[in-house]
Order: sequence, then structure tokens, then C-alpha cells
Amino acid sequence: MSDNLKIFSLAQHERPEIIEDKRKDWVTWGDENSYFEYLMDRYKNSTTNNSIINSIVRLMYGKGLGAKDANRKTEEYAQMMSMFSKVDVRQMCYDLKLFGKCAIQVHYSKDRKKVAKAYHIPVNLLAPEKCNEDGDIEAYYYSDNWHDVRNYEPKRIPAFGTSKESVEILYVQPYSAGMKYFAHVDYQGGVDYALLEEEISDYLINEVQNGFSGTKVINVNNGIPTDEQQNLIQAKITQKLTGSKGQKVIVSFNDNKESAITVDDIPLNDAPEHYTYLSEEAMRKIMLSHSVTSPLIFGIASTNGFSSNADEL
Repeated sequence: MSDNLKIFSLAQHERPEIIEDKRKDWVTWGDENSYFEYLMDRYKNSTTNNSIINSIVRLMYGKGLGAKDANRKTEEYAQMMSMFSKVDVRQMCYDLKLFGKCAIQVHYSKDRKKVAKAYHIPVNLLAPEKCNEDGDIEAYYYSDNWHDVRNYEPKRIPAFGTSKESVEILYVQPYSAGMKYFAHVDYQGGVDYALLEEEISDYLINEVQNGFSGTKVINVNNGIPTDEQQNLIQAKITQKLTGSKGQKVIVSFNDNKESAITVDDIPLNDAPEHYTYLSEEAMRKIMLSHSVTSPLIFGIASTNGFSSNADEL
């Protein structure tokens, strides 16, 4: 193949592997705990996923902690309310929905007879210790940066109820079939569709910013110039023709007809319908993965047969 034709391939999505490295005392969710970052990217960059997660977290938190027997057990209720701050509870709800798990930093009193305070600790900064012979996790390791453990050395913190230390970690996650250390998020089936929604968005933005990108091939037919000349010609064409304000008319000066510049289309048939279908399909699958039966509650318009939005709500 000629060196003048360059082909770029799209990266493939790979699911994280959970491997017990003999050289380490901890286990991460993907290489360097990277799957937490992957889920955060799907939250930040997918409009539908972002809206649903935000709405569910608000519903989970509601009016904060409460107790049905608060009037009868006033002292215990007061202790519970003093133990958890509103900010910590909201952050725990956020982690539990986004990552499928959350972690609580439990602080005991000086005599260790009771729990004095409970704080939220970012679960994405924790990695469980390898299981003991009974399959129990006895500690968790904390690091501010799992990509640079040399400068941010992981600190061991015992698991809740396994030590006599003043601080322990209570790791909260549901049972997940086939998983030993981590639980899948409850919207696992929609993660790939959140990525698809991002890719569609990026493509359409790129279409506006780079008008000819991926849709046209410009052939210069008067010989192959040097690399420096190729780069100069490419820069000039790109500057004039790409972006939302790119020029719509090409003015070309040629020695003869045979050496004229040709512009070939790479068409996508029914492009508007194609991307409308993909966008709607991604939205449907994301909502399905979150068990959303009434999209309007989550800020997503839908055709539902009700005469008004108020009737559906």
C-alpha cells in the first residue's frame, strides 16, 4: 500500500479484567482502577446517562436520612443524625448509583465502645485487599492516584469489624453473580450504549467543525510533492474548507485538465435517518438499563398517550 494513503482505525471497547497480581496486596477494577474512570466518562459525556443518574441520586437521597420510629427512639435517632452529615449521605448515594458501590470511613470513639462518626470516602480511590483463606476481605487500600502508586503509596485501612483500630472501612455493594471483589453497576447493559451516544455526539460536532472530514477525498493529480509540500497544501485546504464557516466554493488553477484537482464524495445514504435511529436506540437502551418506565420523571420527553405532562407525573 502506498505510504501516501493513511488509514486510521477506531479503538475497540475492552471490558476490565480483575486480576490478582502476586506482586501486589490489592486488587483493582481494571488496570490501575481504570474502570471507575471509564464509568465516570460515560456519566459525563452521555446526555441520557447523565440525566438519569442525576435524577435517581436525587430520588435516592430524598429529604435525607430519617427513621419511622424517630418519635419513640429520640436518643438513638439523634445519635444517627449526628453521625452522618447531609453532604456525606448525598455523596454515598452518588457513588452507589454511579459505581454500583460506596464506601464509608467509620471512626470509633476513643474507648472504641461506639461509632463516633461516619464519613464518605470516594470508592474509586479504594482497592480491596486479596481475600484470606475463608474468602473474606480484611482490608482496603487507599491511594489518591492509582496511576502513580510510587508517589501516592496505597495506605492499608482495615475492613469494618475486622480490627481494633480507630478507623475502618465499611464497603457497601450488592451481590453480583460471577464477581468476587466488585459488583456490576445496575445499568451495566447500557454502558456500551452510553458510549455509542457519546460517539454520535462527537461525530456530529466534528461534522460541524470539520466540514470535509470523513466525507470527501481531495485528490491532487499533478504528481506527489515532498512531505513538507504535502503538509503545506493540506494545511491550506483544511483552513479554507473545514468548520462551520468554511468556504463552499473551491477555486483551483491548473496547467491542464488532466492535472486538475478532483473532489470525491464518500456518501452515507440516508444520513439524517441513520443518526436519528442510532441516537433514539441508544437512548432507549440506556433508559431500559436503568429500568426507566416513565422517562418524563427523569427529564426525558416521550410520547406516552397522556394528555399532558402533569397527567403522567
